[in-house]
Amino acid sequence: MTHVRLNQVNVRIPIYDSQGLRLLRLPFFKESRVGTNTVSRSGGVIIMHALKDISLDLAEGDRVCLIGHNGAGKTTLLRVVAGIYPPASGTVSVQGEIFALLGTSIALNSDATGYENIQLMANLYDWPKEDYAATVQDIEEFTELGEYLSLPTRIYSSGMQARLSFALATAQAPDILLIDEGIGAGDAHFQEKAQARVQNFVSRARIMLLASHSDALCRAMCTKALVLSKGEGVFFGDIEEGFKVYAALQ
Repeated sequence: MTHVRLNQVNVRIPIYDSQGLRLLRLPFFKESRVGTNTVSRSGGVIIMHALKDISLDLAEGDRVCLIGHNGAGKTTLLRVVAGIYPPASGTVSVQGEIFALLGTSIALNSDATGYENIQLMANLYDWPKEDYAATVQDIEEFTELGEYLSLPTRIYSSGMQARLSFALATAQAPDILLIDEGIGAGDAHFQEKAQARVQNFVSRARIMLLASHSDALCRAMCTKALVLSKGEGVFFGDIEEGFKVYAALQ
């Protein structure tokens, strides 16, 4: 069964100097805060405590919005579930295929054509071969790029690139879907079409975690909320109750 389970997860991120070459060491640094994160010194190394004792148990059907101020730990939590950040302590158990959209779009290979980018994505995420032709046709119809799909994407306008990357992202059928903020879909003409596709995309996932500052987006896509403050989970449950807890923090 698909699940996401975090038990007493802590994430501590060492801070490097401005050149990114060595750990930042300030011998007289005392514990303080940067934004909403606690920053301390360990053995002379400056450490940011990004998540503190986070426990979470998600099962199939859960649609959870991560709510919190900037720096509360929303993106860090998504990266832990995705396997990008290892916990300093605690355990993470994930059962199911993950698709993480941690930006506004999927990066395209600028030297490859639109069709070649589709093939690259199919290879990367092991799309079912029997569905490939239908998926390509769906992307063709959705993007409305026509003959441009046979040309290198470096000549695409930013709007055309957004359409293709959006179509590629939403062509997945993952067990666990992780989304950070919104998904870009290009110009205003495309928004209504994109909204319907997002709803279909989300409905195919068995578990979804969405980090967003948009109340409307959270309410449209999620039924539960995890409220984060200073890297700690302060509430998990009904989304409307979650917004009340978040409002009280402000």
